[in-house]
Amino acid sequence: MLNLYRAELLKIVGNRWVTGFTLWIFPVGALGAVLFVALLALAVDDFAAQFFREPPLWTSAMISAWNFPTNILGQMFLMGLTAVTFAGEYQWGTWKNIIPRRRRTALILIKFLALGTLVLFTFVLMSLILGLGYGLIAQIGGVPYGPAITRTTLAEFARDYSFQAFVTFLTVLITAIYAAFAAMLTRSILGGVMVGLGIVVVEPISTFLLAPVAFHFDWTFLLTIMRLTPTYNINNVTSWVTQNMPNPTIAFYYEAQGLPPPADSLGFSLLVLTGWVVLGIGLILWLFQRQDINS
Repeated sequence: MLNLYRAELLKIVGNRWVTGFTLWIFPVGALGAVLFVALLALAVDDFAAQFFREPPLWTSAMISAWNFPTNILGQMFLMGLTAVTFAGEYQWGTWKNIIPRRRRTALILIKFLALGTLVLFTFVLMSLILGLGYGLIAQIGGVPYGPAITRTTLAEFARDYSFQAFVTFLTVLITAIYAAFAAMLTRSILGGVMVGLGIVVVEPISTFLLAPVAFHFDWTFLLTIMRLTPTYNINNVTSWVTQNMPNPTIAFYYEAQGLPPPADSLGFSLLVLTGWVVLGIGLILWLFQRQDINS
């Protein structure tokens, strides 16, 4: 299994153009942002005065990196990577090299694991670049780079950071499920990318379209469906980590219907997202076991 995992990682990373424009662009962009801020601080006195008066917190700088893979733009980049990873196997005919059908399950699971861990590594790297980069700028300016490192600060940071990393891992797996489904449907890279991007864009839009339908027909059960969508729960986890409160969007819809608003907890959203991952991967495995990959 370890050899299979290593081979899958090398296969993904070996596609340099795809990984460069869909994955490595994030840490490179973070490095560019830090250098740009440093140059502005050196060249523009007003900017330097404002930046050094209120430099970013190292905790916020590092956690901010995890906002990118969980928003719709970041998911579109990741969809490109995951679509090529799955659809490329069909277009290049490499699925035909799978000899026994019993190895299909292991191969698909390894693909999901390799994608998830590679994306986690990328955004850990991005968060380190942001945290250390802004710290270096603050050091040059001779200003404190808070918050002070204490046991409480580290414990709170570790909790928030791990939750954001975990929800990113789940987000990548959900995106990969969309990509795998699109690849099985189209059997081409272009088709997989287009269908996958369509799902990534339509899912959050359709979530918010449910609200006016619920208002018009008084179908309050649609609000419950909204609470079970990936987009809502990703946003809810982010809201709990960054603001220590549930996502207020769903509360607004419930109050507009004259209903008591739910206060979905962090655990609720993590459980829903985990359910999406387990059911989605299970469906992909079931479909793939029954698919003729030689045709």
